[in-house]
Amino acid sequence: MKTVGIGCALGALGLIFVPAWGPAGALMLALLAAALLDPAVVRRVLRPGTLLAVVLAAFAVGVLAAWLSDPRSGVAVGGGIVLRLITVFLLAGLLARRVNSEVLARTAMRAHVPRFGLALGLALNVLPHVGEALRDAWVALAARRGRHRPRLRDLPRLAETMLAHTARIAEEAAAAAALRGHAALLHHGEPLPAAPIMVVVTGTPGAGKTPTMAKAAALLRGRDVTVAGFVQMPVRGPKVTEGFVVRDIVSGDECTLARRVSDGRGEHGTPFQFERSGFAFARRALTPVEAPQVLFADEIGPVELRGAGHMPALRRALGRAQLRAAVVSVRRHLVPAFLAQLAAPAAAIVDASESADAVAAVVAALAPVLPRSAALE
Repeated sequence: MKTVGIGCALGALGLIFVPAWGPAGALMLALLAAALLDPAVVRRVLRPGTLLAVVLAAFAVGVLAAWLSDPRSGVAVGGGIVLRLITVFLLAGLLARRVNSEVLARTAMRAHVPRFGLALGLALNVLPHVGEALRDAWVALAARRGRHRPRLRDLPRLAETMLAHTARIAEEAAAAAALRGHAALLHHGEPLPAAPIMVVVTGTPGAGKTPTMAKAAALLRGRDVTVAGFVQMPVRGPKVTEGFVVRDIVSGDECTLARRVSDGRGEHGTPFQFERSGFAFARRALTPVEAPQVLFADEIGPVELRGAGHMPALRRALGRAQLRAAVVSVRRHLVPAFLAQLAAPAAAIVDASESADAVAAVVAALAPVLPRSAALE
């Protein structure tokens, strides 16, 4: 059944370009493909609003054709456009609901066009969300006018609203793709002028990356090594993480960094709203008056790899003259992108989920730049 549906969809795509009876045949095949593969697409596409937009577009082109040629040509052209547009909407709806951006991205990678594949996949995955935004905007405008549907004079405002919604949805989709480690969406910065030794703490979620960072910093401070930086502590709720605070590893002071929003639509493709004061607090923790020997930065993620979040402050801190080493926690799948962004020639990787003693492994990786007494204790 699936093979037949795919065959019908491909046939419809070919018949679109056939003159005379081609558009009618394409629409029939597209309807059959939707019925076999995903019947919900028919209900989503054949809505009054969509059909009205199709008819208006066909009418405008038909009138132009009639004016340039004759009325019969105008009717034929307009009718063909109606059939073709409905067919295209049906096929686009099937693609949007059945094709995953990850699959397209992998296929494009094998074809050596990674950016094109990622952009196409994201566009297809975004289409259903754009449709939902159009429906919500249509209902909101109608309710504001106290009518069942907006008036024609409301269409410019509807278009303006949709531009804003589409930009927001596209940004959320790109951020979500960056969360999954798509390097094409990450910001590539300049190499550091003098790269210190880099130790990357990674591991599976819940493996203890943050406790490892905090314990290693405390251990080094106890051995008279000057440290600076921060760790990010989750604020646990009854069911989910409600937010994060930034903790200065030297003073122990804390500041709120992120809070979960009720509708789940936060910033940077996350369910959290970020606080500027939290980023400012982390910046001060990274750049104290006295330059540290070892710097700690916890949970450097896709927000930073896109050039935002803690990254500007971290890059400045990594360029300080007296800095010998940096310990940074990064999610496993983002480690290559993080090292590439800083153009770090090499790094010691400590996996908290696999190491028997991750704290000792961090200190051992720092041994080349620590005083002999601190490294051996």
